Amino acid sequence: MWRTHTATPATILLLLLLPVCLALGGGPASLLLLIGGGSVGVGYLLLRVAASHRRHRSAEAAVEATRTPRPAKPAVRPAPADPNDPNALVGEMLAQGRYALLLRPQIAGNLSQSQVRRVLAALNENMALVPEGDVVLSPVGEPFDPYHLEVGEGALPAGRKVQVAPVFLGRYPVTNRQFYEFVAGGGYEQVALWDASVWTAVLAMTDRTGKPGPRYWIGGIYAEGEEDHPVVGVSWYEAAAFARWAGKRLPSDAEWVKAGAWPMPTGGTTHGQRRYPWGDTIDRGKANLWGSGPEQVASVREFAGGVSVGGVYQLIGNVWEWTGGNFRGVDGPDGRLVPAEPMKSLRGGAFDTYFDNQATCQFQSGDSPLRRKHNIGFRCAVGVCDLVLAHHGTTSRAAGAGPPEPLGEGSAGLAPGGPAEPAQEISV
Repeated sequence: MWRTHTATPATILLLLLLPVCLALGGGPASLLLLIGGGSVGVGYLLLRVAASHRRHRSAEAAVEATRTPRPAKPAVRPAPADPNDPNALVGEMLAQGRYALLLRPQIAGNLSQSQVRRVLAALNENMALVPEGDVVLSPVGEPFDPYHLEVGEGALPAGRKVQVAPVFLGRYPVTNRQFYEFVAGGGYEQVALWDASVWTAVLAMTDRTGKPGPRYWIGGIYAEGEEDHPVVGVSWYEAAAFARWAGKRLPSDAEWVKAGAWPMPTGGTTHGQRRYPWGDTIDRGKANLWGSGPEQVASVREFAGGVSVGGVYQLIGNVWEWTGGNFRGVDGPDGRLVPAEPMKSLRGGAFDTYFDNQATCQFQSGDSPLRRKHNIGFRCAVGVCDLVLAHHGTTSRAAGAGPPEPLGEGSAGLAPGGPAEPAQEISV
């Protein structure tokens, strides 16, 4: 940008002295006069520059103060539940969002029928069922055609057909409010939640003020007004630790893709899969992407039009999402380009994603599991067979009264079992 300049008093003084110097013949006296006048002008100019610099610094500080978010006021936390009061314990864990942990076989057997119903209601509100079935993952870096995924022998030599067991996936990315429960509950101090390889690194996973928590928090809490924003500034290890604390895990790549692409058999060996959760055409009004949103992370309640068939929101846009898988590189014409360091998989794109092909159900990116970036969050998953979805009777149930009553929507026929493998990969 071109700038216009105005004459300063120092410049005017020099211009006035110049004719006088010329009239004196340009001798030593005139030279001293010019130097003296110039010194006065330069001194004046330096004073003006110093004053202007101070004003500029003050303005910068004021702008920075307005940019620095204010920390939210933490809610008054109730006293810890009495360990001898089952109802109080269940209520506390539900308030923390740890309903999946309550449905684990080791705990669910101790719950009453009414307690199980409360927990299942929380599960249904917060997680969507992704049914079992196959999903085809396109080669990394290759174009994706959702209607020509022939999975017969030799039809897609570089692709993968993955068999996915039924799984619950979070309807929304994990929010600041939900992650705060983990932080306030001492999640960063519970060694059992963390991979042994990063125990020392956890000490450096702090916020702007040096307290344990996401990178962009202040004083151990999120910014005011951002309680329903996806939590960002968390590494893959922080996401995994939160998931364990909640009784869940990170979704596999196949589970994540299946939730968004929602494969539908179209006859023979062809699987129709959506390019986007809402269909096959980009619609930037349904996702927080570059040029279509507020140019920053938005609440998980916004862009509801981009919901998937199964009821999962914001799979595309707003924030990239860590998954449980590894990023092994990009397939190129000369073979696979392998990253120099281990990387974890990222899916979905973010508010600053510009290219349409990066905002699809199939696109995969990756980053170091220790990176804590402004546009990376996560959501959780839990295998159906890892949960007890039916009450197995109480002490008042008569012996031989028949099978337990299934509870909750979609729970019929889903028997609890051992730990589930996220997906079984089949080479094609």
